[in-house]
Formats: sequence, C-alpha cells, structure tokens
Amino acid sequence: MNTMRAYSALAKREIWEHKSLWIVPAVIGCLGILFALYGFGALLLAAHQGMININGDITGVNSIEGVRAFIFGSAAFFNTVMLFMVWFYLMDTLHADRKDRSVLFWKSLPLSDTTTVLSKLFTGMVTAPALMLAAVIVTEIITGILFIIALSLIGVNILPLVFQPGTIILAWITLAFALMVQSLWLIPFFGWFLLCSAWARKLVLAWTVLIPLGAMLVERLFIGTHYLFNAVFGHLGKLFTLVMSGHYSVNGVTIGPGIGFGEKPDVFAGHSGLMTLGSLARVFAQPEMWIGAVIGAVFVAGAIWLRRNRSEI
Repeated sequence: MNTMRAYSALAKREIWEHKSLWIVPAVIGCLGILFALYGFGALLLAAHQGMININGDITGVNSIEGVRAFIFGSAAFFNTVMLFMVWFYLMDTLHADRKDRSVLFWKSLPLSDTTTVLSKLFTGMVTAPALMLAAVIVTEIITGILFIIALSLIGVNILPLVFQPGTIILAWITLAFALMVQSLWLIPFFGWFLLCSAWARKLVLAWTVLIPLGAMLVERLFIGTHYLFNAVFGHLGKLFTLVMSGHYSVNGVTIGPGIGFGEKPDVFAGHSGLMTLGSLARVFAQPEMWIGAVIGAVFVAGAIWLRRNRSEI
C-alpha cells in the first residue's frame, strides 16, 4: 500500500511539475474546436447558398468508415504531438533533477531510485497517453455535437450513424487499447531516453540522437551492413503496418479476421486499412514486441543504476 501511495504521489508530482503534459493536449483540443466552429459556419453558409447538396441518407458503409477515419485521424495528430512531448519529457526529467540538484532532496526521502525512475517511465507510458486520450474524447464530443447540429439544420441526421457500436464508442475503446500497445512497443525508445537523461551531463538531445546515428554510420562504413538502422526504424514502421491491417464488423466487435463476437455481416468484407482491436491484438504475438521490451528493461535498469550512483552534475 505504501508503494502504491508513493507511485501515486510521484505521478501527481510529475503532472504538477510538467504542466505541458496536460496543457499541450488542452491547447490542441481548443484549436480543434475552433476549427470545428469555422467548419460549422462554412457548412451552413455553403448550404444556404446552394453550393452543396448532401443526401439525407448517409448511413452506408462508406459513411461509417468516414466517421471512424475522422476519429482516428484527429487522434493521430494528438498522438504525434504527445510522442514528441514524451520524448522531451523523458529525455529531460532525470537530467533536470541532477542539474538543479533536487535529486539530493529526493534521495533524502524514503523513496528508492527504482521507484523514482519507474514513476517517470509510468508518466511517459501511461499518464501522458491517458491525458491525451481524455483531450481527444472531449474534443471529439464537442466537435461532433457541432457537426450534428450543423447537419441537422440542413436536413441530415447522423445520430444513428455516430452511435452505432461500430463507430464512435468502439473507436474510443480501440484508441485506448492502441495507446497501451504503442507504449509497450516503444519501451526500448523510452528506456533509451531515460538512460541518456541519467547519463549525459549536458546536450542530452544530442547524445540521444547522435549515439544511435553514429553507431549506424560506423556499422555502414566499416561492416557494410545496416542491421541497426533496420532494427530502429523498422521497429517503428512495423507497428504502423501491423495496426493498420484489420477488418471489423458493424454489429459486433471483431477480434481478428474471421474471429469475433456477435453477428458479423459481410458488409465490411474486403475492407481494411483502419486500426481495429484485432490488428492491435496481433501485435502481442510479434517477437519484436518482447525483444524490444527486454531491451527497454535493460535501458531502464541502466538509468536506475546511474540514478543511484551518479547524482548531481
């Protein structure tokens, strides 16, 4: 229980000290709502001037895919910003404690270095994605309401389309699962950022980037291979390939191609390219997931050792 209290307190401390973890998603959400308001007005103006002619029946397969694509697309922008934010947070967090010597204060508390480092990893892997997901959901609810109102004013009702089990509700569940999978897949990168943060005396960003790039260059020049390049960038690319290759159903939750719960009509036969629960679940069967987890654990263990034996700068 004391350990759980310690992690909870440290998680709150990270949010308090790094306000960008929630301010940045909130700002992006506000910008998204402003764009939605602009689109609201533009849609009504275009309809009033007879510039567009929307069919009142938009409940077909393509429309459902369009709603899901919009949900995932807007979340992708939030996610991209969040990943860069987590990169800089993990890269700076242990270094900043050493630079301002606050590490001495934290070492005086009954907290182990393992607990401190893992709390920072937890912030990058769980807290930041959770705050991002909350911002996505709030933003999409508000923008969705705006467009439901706008379309209803021109005679189009999209409420049945949006709240089908295979659209917005399932999409949010899928996003939450995707963020968990993404964090697990990216553990080697997160561990590396923490290791550099605990090791470098200055220019952490340069060391974080230049060490792997230098190793790739040395391998290419002296050995003539590019295994490290493929390992690093291939690891990132394979996650995208895996999660964007599933099928889904309208009235049930598809766990994988041909395997699911509930009735599975054939209206989505041959359709793929959108992230699904099934495509995400298949990531756990990939050996790269677990190899990366082991590498990430080694990097995190190195960061803990450096935290314990190499304090202030």
